[in-house]
Amino acid sequence: MDSGFITLMRKLAPDLIDEITRRALILERIAALQPVGRRQLAAKLNLPEREIRNTAAILKDLGYVDLDASGMSLSGKAEEVLETSRAFSKAMSGLTETEKKLCELLPVDRVLIAPGNADEDEQVLSDVGRICAARLRSILVNGNTLAVTGGRTIAAVARSIQSPTPLNVMVVPARGGLGRTVEIQANTLAEEIAGKLGGHYRLIHLPDTLDAAALQEMLKLPEVSEAMELLERADVILHGIGTASGMMKQRRLPHEVQSSLIHQGAKGESFGAYYDLNGKCLMESTNVGVDLAKLKPTCRMIAAAAGASKAEAIISILRHTRHYLLVTDQGAAERMLSILTNS
Repeated sequence: MDSGFITLMRKLAPDLIDEITRRALILERIAALQPVGRRQLAAKLNLPEREIRNTAAILKDLGYVDLDASGMSLSGKAEEVLETSRAFSKAMSGLTETEKKLCELLPVDRVLIAPGNADEDEQVLSDVGRICAARLRSILVNGNTLAVTGGRTIAAVARSIQSPTPLNVMVVPARGGLGRTVEIQANTLAEEIAGKLGGHYRLIHLPDTLDAAALQEMLKLPEVSEAMELLERADVILHGIGTASGMMKQRRLPHEVQSSLIHQGAKGESFGAYYDLNGKCLMESTNVGVDLAKLKPTCRMIAAAAGASKAEAIISILRHTRHYLLVTDQGAAERMLSILTNS
């Protein structure tokens, strides 16, 4: 949304802008949580229930909100103003400016921020997934190959993907597929995303970590070599980002390896590798999966990660590899901005 328009509104209608902002915010939150009760929404927004009740009544009279026993939901008419409301809420909260600043401070072409902090509110992760899914769908075209990692954030993206018109895309896991919770494995999400898009998929039914000798033998298998060739030709890579400490424990690295990485300042993990805050790779993984060095120059990297606790991890990954898009939340974005402007 144009910053000049916002400035003009502040000058010409300071008595109205708070009310417009509140209506836009409540409309956007109902869209994310519907059906939702007034008390629940008041708690989510930290607003008096009376304000929610009064604003909801106005939105209902305007034809944008339906009220029933299950709570508040958006009407079909609300689609006319929903996207503009989202943009307005973001601009008024300062998130649009934060997006611009992060693009200036990190090697990333575009940043999109969802309101809130996923560390404190699980719904925020769903919002990040929705935003990322919409942008991913707008980027993909027929004939593309999309590689995806596993993880909770990418699972949120998969749940939110909508594609009214089927896309002839190939979806492949960016890592091997065993040793993690099935629902958030790269294989599972690749299949789900392909189904949502109306495309095709290939799977890698192998542990994502192998010793060098075993890896070379596995790469001789036709189904594995085909998937690896597709990875090297990927047009878009969608991946999550983990904190180094969390992923070291999850992958059960030997204690001495964990201690060494911590001592070296490991902050982030992606594709099985660990990085410090400056983007230096501290340890690579002998994994079955994407090799960033072999990607074609036109491949678009998309990272999705949420929660203030992931701020340093996100910085470390983006500083190592330039990204086309980062989708994150307000908690992570504000902490990243603080780190980057005070370092």
